[in-house]
Amino acid sequence: MPLETVIRPILDTVLDAVVVMDRAGTIRAWNHHAEAMFDWTADEAIGRDLGELIVPPSLRDAHHRGLARFNAEGVGRVLDTRLELFGMRRDGTEIPVELSITLVSREGRDVFVGFLRDLSERRQAERQLEFRLRESRLMLDLSERASREESFDDVLAATLDSICALAEWPLGHAFLVADDDFRLVSSAWSSNARDIAPHLVEATENDEFAAGVGLPGEVLASRQPLWMARVGPDSNFPRRGLGFESGFAFPVFSGGRCIAVLEFFSRDPREPDAALLLTARAIGTQIGRVHERKRGEDLQALLLAELNHRAKNILSVVRGIAHLSFGKSKNLQDVQRIFDRRLDSIARANDILHAQSGKNALLGEIVREALDGCGAPADRVATGGPDVCVDSSTAIMFSLAVHELCTNALKYGALSGDAGRIALSWSLPDEDTPRFDFSWTETGGPPVSAPTSQGFGTRILKRGMELETGGRAEVTYAAEGFAYRLRNARHSGVATDRAAACA
Repeated sequence: MPLETVIRPILDTVLDAVVVMDRAGTIRAWNHHAEAMFDWTADEAIGRDLGELIVPPSLRDAHHRGLARFNAEGVGRVLDTRLELFGMRRDGTEIPVELSITLVSREGRDVFVGFLRDLSERRQAERQLEFRLRESRLMLDLSERASREESFDDVLAATLDSICALAEWPLGHAFLVADDDFRLVSSAWSSNARDIAPHLVEATENDEFAAGVGLPGEVLASRQPLWMARVGPDSNFPRRGLGFESGFAFPVFSGGRCIAVLEFFSRDPREPDAALLLTARAIGTQIGRVHERKRGEDLQALLLAELNHRAKNILSVVRGIAHLSFGKSKNLQDVQRIFDRRLDSIARANDILHAQSGKNALLGEIVREALDGCGAPADRVATGGPDVCVDSSTAIMFSLAVHELCTNALKYGALSGDAGRIALSWSLPDEDTPRFDFSWTETGGPPVSAPTSQGFGTRILKRGMELETGGRAEVTYAAEGFAYRLRNARHSGVATDRAAACA
């Protein structure tokens, strides 16, 4: 009885693909699972050379050498063992398979019976598990970095490397969003970018990118992750022709504002990966939290410095008030009333600094309270602007800034003499964006000169206001008088009903 007839029950009942090959390498039997796995019917496969039909080109020499060795020496190194290697389907694609081979002999005739199991689903599950583990490690690393003494740029660079490893993409880059929320500024690169892609790095750093321009510009405009599977001649990709064929990018948000765009590139076309884009969205959220925490730490340090500054001077302030109050009058009751009013003025100023978190306030009220608290003469200060709302932390910073401006004007500037005036205003340059400009201009005072060193007040006006509002501050010591400008600062809305204010 032919061997094929003997093993036919095996071919028909096992759950794996079964392929039978003789010592010449010719296929002698082929079950229906093999038909499904390799897309060759039994009639098409039987009689063909197995090595040419289902063995990938990279493994054929090894297959033929092993068969020749067995025929010459009777030694089969792969018999009765489990191997994981690749098979080739009819269309030329390779699939991972588990293979075990058994030698069956009958009446002097030998055949090799191969049992094959498709490992594609298992490999995919393993890759997904590994991806999730790497993703979890990345999220944990971002959380830990938020508590370490690292700059935001360093966190971005480390994140780029981690995402490149996570997604198995060779190159990553980060753009920071400029203060106008329209332009993109090149920032960090993955660690080996300048070695593997110098031309792309050069083109990126020399070109100008804005909302809608290229892959990162589209992300900034849409505020959504985007994937470019293939860079074509009509693609919105100004850096084409530099060795990269696909890319994806995603935004990073902090406080509702897009602060960065991270982009990644591959030399080969890659189809969109929904899981990777979903992960990118989560990573963007986590990076944004790191940024918010870093910004909060900077602001906290600044406010602690202010607290320390005020605490050191509070006794001398009270002592000075007492000296002015008690030194010129002998009527104790009148002196007591004057002293109490002056202390109340200090208390009102400190109430602004300790506004409750989570509430909004009108910028005009913050400004007027701060001016009143420092003792500015109302008839020499002109204020005006729309009913702009600011959150409590911005209100605190503005009260500090106006207090410093007013104090300096009383000591050295326009309010130190009798003829000086101050014009204080704020405006909305573009009503479609939540941004406003603020200005303080002094005229009629003594000659102005820039200080030789930077004090606490200057730090509040520059770094403090920029950190809190996202705007750009400018201090000018012009001959006609001191001026302060804050442009493109964030606000939380414009009050349409003053009765409801900014609630």
